[in-house]
Amino acid sequence: MEPSDRLFVAVPAPPSVISSAESWVLRLKDRFSFAKWVHPQDLHLTLQFLGDVARDRTERIAQAIAQAVKDTAPFSLHFQGLGVFGKPNAPSVLWAGVQGEVEKLGQLQRRIVDAMEPLGFAAENCPYKPHLTLARKFTGPAGSHAAMLDVALPDEWQTPWRVEETVLYRSRLGRRPMYERVASLPLG
Repeated sequence: MEPSDRLFVAVPAPPSVISSAESWVLRLKDRFSFAKWVHPQDLHLTLQFLGDVARDRTERIAQAIAQAVKDTAPFSLHFQGLGVFGKPNAPSVLWAGVQGEVEKLGQLQRRIVDAMEPLGFAAENCPYKPHLTLARKFTGPAGSHAAMLDVALPDEWQTPWRVEETVLYRSRLGRRPMYERVASLPLG
């Protein structure tokens, strides 16, 4: 069996968010019950999940991403507000919303998807909804998560930051942090 890695393409969270995430999340953990909180080093905005990929294809994928983003100018984003995915009484994901030049993020995502299609990676059937996943699998009493949606994000999360790269990540299941950079591909 050929060695493979679980790969995805993403925009990494900025250093200001990563450095403040641990202390902020520790305060949230005491108030809101989720089975799994994302490690600060793993915070990112997914552009496309590729799945299990033979390792000998990784270089070609990185080259295709580099080609797709070379004419994309850096742009600004910031985080604002919390939301959830899943059942209203038992959400599966807690996330931070993305604001700023979101249309440029959508264009970047489409460029990645278009570049991956000739390599055999199909686009998802649902519209792209950028978000920063913070936690998964709510374990508290039904409906008790509603209060978390009123929690303010740290100031540095709401400060605009420049998206200047995309990253091809490898998942290392069972490790923390779980995601490892395979290739960093600058915009523009």
